[in-house]
Amino acid sequence: MKTTAVTTSIDPALRAETQEACERIAKGILPTMEERKAAAARIDRMREENAKVSGIQDVTLDAVRKSRSRRHHVRAC
Repeated sequence: MKTTAVTTSIDPALRAETQEACERIAKGILPTMEERKAAAARIDRMREENAKVSGIQDVTLDAVRKSRSRRHHVRAC
């Protein structure tokens, strides 16, 4: 069997920011609207950068379609 090494490292600054956000949410401190908008903008930039490197990824759409077709098949039986 052929295997491929995959690097799954996250930028340390992004990891620390994510951890801090998770800890705040766990304490019941929700992000402000300004923080939410900033996060959405950052996610959009990251998505665009990823698309330049890897192309458009539509695995979620495929997974949803498969899930729906399986449910339809089960109901029809």
